[in-house]
Amino acid sequence: MNPISGPLQRLDKFPILFFAVMFFGAFSIAFVIPLLSTYIIEELEEPAFNLALVIGGFSLVSLVTNRVFGGLIDAGNRVKLLLLINICAFTLHALIQIAAPSYVTLVILGIPLIGISAGALSTMYSTGRLFAEQTGRHPGTFNLHMRICLSLGWVFGPPVAFLLYGTYGFREIHLAAAASAFIWLILCLLFIPATLKTHIKKQTQQNSAADTVPAMLLIACIPVFALSAANSIFFSAGPVYFIKEMGLPASVPGWAVATKSLFEVVIIYFAIKPTERIGERNMMLLSGLGALLFFATITSATSINQVLMLCIIEGMYYGICASVGITFIQNYARHKPGIATSYFVNAIFVGGLAGNILTGIVASYTSFQNTILSSVVLAALATLILLVIKPPQSEHLAQTS
Repeated sequence: MNPISGPLQRLDKFPILFFAVMFFGAFSIAFVIPLLSTYIIEELEEPAFNLALVIGGFSLVSLVTNRVFGGLIDAGNRVKLLLLINICAFTLHALIQIAAPSYVTLVILGIPLIGISAGALSTMYSTGRLFAEQTGRHPGTFNLHMRICLSLGWVFGPPVAFLLYGTYGFREIHLAAAASAFIWLILCLLFIPATLKTHIKKQTQQNSAADTVPAMLLIACIPVFALSAANSIFFSAGPVYFIKEMGLPASVPGWAVATKSLFEVVIIYFAIKPTERIGERNMMLLSGLGALLFFATITSATSINQVLMLCIIEGMYYGICASVGITFIQNYARHKPGIATSYFVNAIFVGGLAGNILTGIVASYTSFQNTILSSVVLAALATLILLVIKPPQSEHLAQTS
């Protein structure tokens, strides 16, 4: 491994700078993504099916972005430029919706720009993995810390966004998102080392077998896909269900997301030692069981307090999936951290695509309540796979697959 460069040494000494970049990235995106369903249905007055078109469209773009960027990272390209592309795409989308808010601009420009910007999650995780390995940190533990920063962004972002929506409107939401994105951009320019890239490029090129994607990696993606699809269904259908079908105040979806995200942070923080003891697969199994409990009970809630209490369970199950899931998948392809990370994020976005298509179809013909109930099937699928899948046997597994 090459000696640590000056900028990387500074980041090694003050890792909070890296976490600041991640926080503002999550905080910025949390202004836009949670309100897409409300923006399309309430503000733009489009039918529920068009929700699937937009969110499904940007999810497809994200799939391509994650796969291409993951390959570029593993090929030795510098991660900072790729992250800047993600950030600039998000900033441009916010500015366009300020200047010309319409369903047409959302479809023509918003789908590709949101899709590219959503790739920041994969890019940041890959960057963190390389940073952890090149500075002697434990990658699994560092993944958990990264997820805490992302969850904190989602603790504060959605409540602020929904409060702005209830008090002012979507123009102010996009203004706040653009302002936050500029801070995100400045932090990235200042603190992400320009020279940071993979340190295992030559190793993978010398081993032709390293180009093979292990079959177990693909199987390991299924639970993440299923839990992400279930989460996506609730993420899209939940706000409309709470406001239109339950008649709750417009601020409730924001507080629900904040409660979920807050308990994601709590469970991620306390999950580090249990994960070391029982392993990622068993922790993911707990996530699947928690998802079953949440989706089987959330539509029975009748008050704000009950909704928020159940969102604690949501935060616990998805906190495990989103934090432990990345290490769970990366362990099946340790020789290709960029590709493995892209598979993790793609599993999330394919799940999001499937979830939003299902949301649009089911909600159009029945109700948003029935749409949420369909997530029970996905949670059961994830739990079943996690019961039978084998964990990676040892470090050499990924190197010889």
